[in-house]
Amino acid sequence: MFKTEIEFSKNILYVKIRGNANHKNLIELKRKLYYILNEYGIMDIMIDVKEVVSLDKITFYDILDDYDIKFGGNLNVIE
Repeated sequence: MFKTEIEFSKNILYVKIRGNANHKNLIELKRKLYYILNEYGIMDIMIDVKEVVSLDKITFYDILDDYDIKFGGNLNVIE
């Protein structure tokens, strides 16, 4: 099971990921995040992956690299 919780508070977008973060799930999360970022111009993101059971690291870090290129904001990963 894959679950995400996305919350905006104090100018920071908090993203909590739980479960199996496979390629398909991460691409869907990327689509949602990019929509939010483009719509609201948020620059600070915290991604919490402490409750991830299985992480497709290649896809995850490709998304982080792509984010840095497209948005260049402040992104922190909590492991």
